[in-house]
Amino acid sequence: MKKNYLTKEWYEQLIAELNELKKVKLPSILERLGEAKAMGDLSENFEYKSALEDKDFTNSRISEIETLIDDVEIIKEEKKSKSDKEVDYGSKVTIQMEDDDIYNVTIVGTWETTMDFDKTFKTTKDSIKISLESPIWLAIKWKKAWDTVKMRLNNERKEIRILDVKN
Repeated sequence: MKKNYLTKEWYEQLIAELNELKKVKLPSILERLGEAKAMGDLSENFEYKSALEDKDFTNSRISEIETLIDDVEIIKEEKKSKSDKEVDYGSKVTIQMEDDDIYNVTIVGTWETTMDFDKTFKTTKDSIKISLESPIWLAIKWKKAWDTVKMRLNNERKEIRILDVKN
């Protein structure tokens, strides 16, 4: 089974969401379902169908979160000394692409990414969350500030310079 890497913050958000779904939302939906059943004819009962869809969606999300946190590894946000500031899980990295565009990226678990990698780099220079499976992570992992690496992006070979690493 593949490990799911998450930051502590994201893991805690998932646990909070799971508790909310199990203790608040699902009981509320089950109550709605019971009330809708009591109305009679289920074949044309919109409230019943709506509550049933909500129940299925909520159960699906509960299952998804439980599967995700079942085999989780928390990304440690250890502080490193200045002499060994390497790009690592949880690092905040400033990179410069060969076209001189500068981006701030944070290395996070797959489930925490900002949005689609290629689209993100075309639309923003704000802090972008990239996953441990992204092409940039594979190119810059364990590198240090001022290292230059090459990678493939959109079928082109790109050069990236690491300007700063904060762990």
